[in-house]
Amino acid sequence: MRACKHLIHTLTLISLLASASATAARAVRSQPQEVVRIWPGQAPGTEDWKAAEEEADATLPNVGKIHVITNVTVPTITVFRPAPAKANGTAMVVLPGGAFRALAWDVEGLEAARWLAGEGITAFVLKYRVRPPAEGESFGQSLEDFARATRTRRAVAVADAEQAIRFVRSHAGQYAVTSNRVGIIGFSAGAMATVEAALAKDPAARPDFAVAMYGAALTQEMPGPGAPPLFIGAAQDDPQVPPINSLEIFRRWTKAGLPAELHIYEKGSHGFGFRRHLLPVDEWPAALRLWLAAHDYLPGRREQ
Repeated sequence: MRACKHLIHTLTLISLLASASATAARAVRSQPQEVVRIWPGQAPGTEDWKAAEEEADATLPNVGKIHVITNVTVPTITVFRPAPAKANGTAMVVLPGGAFRALAWDVEGLEAARWLAGEGITAFVLKYRVRPPAEGESFGQSLEDFARATRTRRAVAVADAEQAIRFVRSHAGQYAVTSNRVGIIGFSAGAMATVEAALAKDPAARPDFAVAMYGAALTQEMPGPGAPPLFIGAAQDDPQVPPINSLEIFRRWTKAGLPAELHIYEKGSHGFGFRRHLLPVDEWPAALRLWLAAHDYLPGRREQ
């Protein structure tokens, strides 16, 4: 897998954001949302994570102002329900990015959920477990280094993603969704976890469809016959996770004979999310909408 020459810069920046002084949580610009714990008790495997959750605001190039959360020890989902007249029974779990050290909570979480709810999809923003790096912990100089350095962190993120899929399916009636219409969308590190969740051996934990935005495959495992249809998006000028990584995901799905769609835009850099940049990359949500409709996850929208 091709090295990400500039990855360390972004990961270091995110770690600095994550260790910034805590600020008051930003209010969601809509009605209060339902927040639910996804594990019946303490999340397994991180019993020694004791630090209090922290939040901070920062401004990043290309992205603008973002809200960051770190030291997450209690994974939850924040539920965004569509208007009843628009609800179509489709559900999506949303995984923000943040290098498995923090969560870009608004730009790749809440904003994505609002777009999905506007399309009639019930969205569940996953606050998966993350914590900033320990003193002296190295990010590495390549994607391979990053994969090794984050193996444990990534494993708990994937476990939370799979548990969120199970939770949504088992509560389908409560949320007025259909249990075989549960998808997942991830951004950056969230996309890396999304790809691994799509490889889940347990059908109950595997999404029915998946969206991986400017991510990478951090495992050498090839998708099996049960892997879901996959939508992939990236920018050619992404200096942190070059689009060759998205091409590799697409190659694996194609080699396995599985449906996949790939969109690479000339400009957009990293972390463009659903925000407007006055570039062609702004139209990627329209492409996603058409793809979802083609797979019948947006009933009645195929003709648009």
